[in-house]
Amino acid sequence: MASTTPVCGVCNLRHITEPSVTWCKECDEGLCLKCQEHHSLSNGTLNHSTVPITEYEKLPRDDLQITQTCKKHNENYTIYCKKHENLCCGRCIVERHNECGDFAKLADIVLNIKTSNAFYEIEHSLNELGDSIKEIQQNRENYLTSLSERKEHILHEIKQTRFTINKHLDEIQDDAINEINAAEEKENMNICQLLTLLQEKGNDKAECQRNITKIKEFDTDLKTFIAMKEVEKEVSSKIQFMQSMTKTVNFKEKNVSYQFNTGIQKFIDETQSLGELMIETKPYDIVFKRRRDKQAQMVLQDSSSRSVGNINLKLHTTLYKTGFYKWGCCMLPDGKFAFTETLNNLVRVFNTDGSKYFEVKTKYRACDINEDNTLAVTSGKNGMCITIIDLQNKQIKKEICADSYYHGLAVIDNKLICPADKKGIQWFNSSDNSTSVIVQEEFPTMCYIATFK
Repeated sequence: MASTTPVCGVCNLRHITEPSVTWCKECDEGLCLKCQEHHSLSNGTLNHSTVPITEYEKLPRDDLQITQTCKKHNENYTIYCKKHENLCCGRCIVERHNECGDFAKLADIVLNIKTSNAFYEIEHSLNELGDSIKEIQQNRENYLTSLSERKEHILHEIKQTRFTINKHLDEIQDDAINEINAAEEKENMNICQLLTLLQEKGNDKAECQRNITKIKEFDTDLKTFIAMKEVEKEVSSKIQFMQSMTKTVNFKEKNVSYQFNTGIQKFIDETQSLGELMIETKPYDIVFKRRRDKQAQMVLQDSSSRSVGNINLKLHTTLYKTGFYKWGCCMLPDGKFAFTETLNNLVRVFNTDGSKYFEVKTKYRACDINEDNTLAVTSGKNGMCITIIDLQNKQIKKEICADSYYHGLAVIDNKLICPADKKGIQWFNSSDNSTSVIVQEEFPTMCYIATFK
């Protein structure tokens, strides 16, 4: 929207400020109510197309800033220079484009432009752009959902891993505790048995001491002597028993300790995280679809372009014995002819008089052929390969591996144009084997292609 209503152009020249009510497309200026009436009755402007100023102000801001006159010379554009793709006034032609030689009347160029196929294609491209934006938005929204779901899945795996580790540690801890308790219980039982035995021996020793006291106090010397011998034997036997007992395993002192698995400490020292977050970048899988490439360049069309209806055919030369099952052919710059004999894997080149110049046998079936200083030969379903034949040396120069099956072939600006099997039309650069999409449509198998100048 314009910031202010344009003033009347005619009144402005008279230094009068009047708001415009109408905009003249041809004059490219606004008109007030009085000037509009004169404008509609004047012979020179009678047939000019006008629109209400309110409608004119609805045009985009950038469109309102477009002028139909040359800014340098202040003259109307009348000529279009095809070489430089420039709008020109008469003085522009004289000063800067006098030697270009390829001009068209601007009136012919813009004739029926609003209903032209090029304008339709631009509108169609905008619709496709809108579809692509929606598709990308949907793709990104789906990605956000997928990202959240993936995050929850990873967090669940982390918790599950932690639970598994804890469970395993609990199990080996219980095993260690049970093992320690069992060892302690065994040692306790052995020591208790030994203490019980020592208690019994101590009781026997006390009984023996009491008996000796009684014998010394009440028995005769003879009985005392005899009893002493018996007591001596008994004491000696007990001492031997005690000495043998101290040498048994159960009497040895045991130092209880626990040696931890070195893997546990290694796990603590070396394990700094549960894992590593991996972010894998994948190619974007959305293809921008356009029915035609570079549609904006097609707006400016030559009104004198040829059509199929204007072409008159004339028989130039008839060739015989060129072979069987010829699927492709082309004419070389020097007038020679080249044909592919598909089933026999042959490329044949003939002189202008019909005599054979040379032939080359290809590795795969020769389906189509085109010329660009060399001969480029497609292989169709027989192989993903384009064979380049050197015309001067009359032999295969190189075989290029492709990523699609190509049947048809055309050449523009040293680039090969090929309809890829079920992938659309592609540019194929034979220098680096790179491809780019021209038309993203699924064509039938075995499509051929031609260019029209």
